[in-house]
Amino acid sequence: MIISSKDIVLNLLKCLVTFYAVYFAVGSLAYASFSQSNFDGKIPFDFESWIDLSECCSVYKDKELVNVISMEVTYFICGVVFGVLVRSRVWDYAITVSVIHILLSCLVMLAFPMNWSWWVCLGCGLAVLILVGEAVGFARRKKSLTKVNPEPSQTNISYLYRKG
Repeated sequence: MIISSKDIVLNLLKCLVTFYAVYFAVGSLAYASFSQSNFDGKIPFDFESWIDLSECCSVYKDKELVNVISMEVTYFICGVVFGVLVRSRVWDYAITVSVIHILLSCLVMLAFPMNWSWWVCLGCGLAVLILVGEAVGFARRKKSLTKVNPEPSQTNISYLYRKG
């Protein structure tokens, strides 16, 4: 199946808008769930207030948990949505959106993420997005292939006898 460059760019824009819309929505819900008083618009890009995976769970701050939960839930939900939106090559759109997200995070925070825990969570989220998205896309492609209705049977034609 050949896809034009215009369709690829439109799919990428759909995926980017969906990714950040879901990220902000999930982040808002997580902030409300943890009763955080100050919601800042940097939640998708904030890699500075992140958990340290080498420490025990009891020492995590609420804002750190909100950031991790927001990222992982966003990647899972986007896996489902990307599978519905683009159907094929979800892995390509997922990697591209994640690279753009890394670049935007660096621009917004004016720093490069040096926290290895952020990279691990990003990699795990990306793997989940790819696996879920490809599974949904595969199921949708398979479903559309099984909906083919055969043509009504034609009259038996004998190739040895021709009507002239």
